[in-house]
Amino acid sequence: MEMLETLEEEERFQETCNSFVAAVASWVALDQLEDGLKGRTSGSKNVKRERVPVETIFARLGARLFKKCYRMPETLFWKLDGLLKPHMHKNKKRKRGSTPNGDIPKSAKLSMALRWFAGGEPADIFQVHGVHYSEVYTGVWETVDAINLCPTLQMSFPSDHSEQMKIAAGFQEKSSVDFQGCVGCIDGMLVWTNKPSKRSLDPVGVGPKKFFCGRKKKFGLNLQAICDHKRRFLDIEAEHPAATSDYLCFTTSDIHLRLKEAGFLADGLCLFGDNACVNTPFMATPYRGSSEGIKDAYNFYHSSLRINIECAFGMLVHRWGVLRKALPVNISIAKTAQLVRALCMLHNFCIDNNEPVAIGASDSDTFFGLSAGGFSHNVATARPAQLMDGGDHFDDVPRADRRVHERRTGDLPREKCVKHLEALGVQRRPAPRGSTTTNLN
Repeated sequence: MEMLETLEEEERFQETCNSFVAAVASWVALDQLEDGLKGRTSGSKNVKRERVPVETIFARLGARLFKKCYRMPETLFWKLDGLLKPHMHKNKKRKRGSTPNGDIPKSAKLSMALRWFAGGEPADIFQVHGVHYSEVYTGVWETVDAINLCPTLQMSFPSDHSEQMKIAAGFQEKSSVDFQGCVGCIDGMLVWTNKPSKRSLDPVGVGPKKFFCGRKKKFGLNLQAICDHKRRFLDIEAEHPAATSDYLCFTTSDIHLRLKEAGFLADGLCLFGDNACVNTPFMATPYRGSSEGIKDAYNFYHSSLRINIECAFGMLVHRWGVLRKALPVNISIAKTAQLVRALCMLHNFCIDNNEPVAIGASDSDTFFGLSAGGFSHNVATARPAQLMDGGDHFDDVPRADRRVHERRTGDLPREKCVKHLEALGVQRRPAPRGSTTTNLN
């Protein structure tokens, strides 16, 4: 009797399990049918997400946090958005059905890109905006392309002599001894990257060792840049490996060829560079080994103007925190060069709109937990030491090639500056603050 009751219970249990399995199968089939009607195929991995309008994100931030997160006020964001929209890619249409979660607005792509430029983590950014993780990088590169295509944001060293004279007048106003001939300051900076992959180097034709900077102990690119008195970038080159000397970067650049052309620079104008360059009719450099006298005084006042390019690099890295750490390994050399150019253009855009310095940059600049869906994402990032260190190395340039320039004497810009100091009666550099002595003749 007990055995019979046990068999009946097992049969009832089996029937219940079969009914449950059938119900689940019917539910799955119905769900797949509904997805097919929406344009989704069987097995689709689309996750239902709710797009968060950028206006909602901005309202949660407030004015102060907005500027900290985007490195510009909201009014400037919308101005930039208007400039870039005509140059951003159109959303791709699906062959069947519609996008399940809706198209991502161009303003949202710009928002994600600026947050990534400022140092935000994609793991935080995609949740705040309600998009897939990969869409963060899609927005970044669409924004980079739009910036590089936007004619309003383009930068180039001015060929018009009146524009050059305005820059020289700006430097003269900043000089305590009225140096009149400076039309720009030039120097190099390391753009920190991971070790390039063999695949990304195949089109370049250079091995990975050339991208390793022995002085900084990091892989990267040598960014060669010229700035004006407002610390805006006039010309940049980011196409040489990190181990390339500043001298070789400059002498193989397009701007070097233009400077050598007769009449390109207005009379009496030149660039101010460090000892990685050589003294030429269009370049004034410091004297080597001078520790006293008028040559040392010239070095001091020359450096007080040339430091503007160091400050421009500092502002660039402070504003765009993505440069304070190694760029992701999946970013190729070509993409790195385009990214750096876009960041320099945005740097100029901010200065042109009276936003010279970013506020509140922090080492752990993540996209906070202030917005719904956000979470604290702590990343231990190492900051590069001596990131803006000036270069004075000629490892890849024979000494004989430089002697051709160094033998040039006479009425070069550097000698004109020294004569100007002599006319002013300046014979020594000023004493350091707090010091009671000066360097004597």
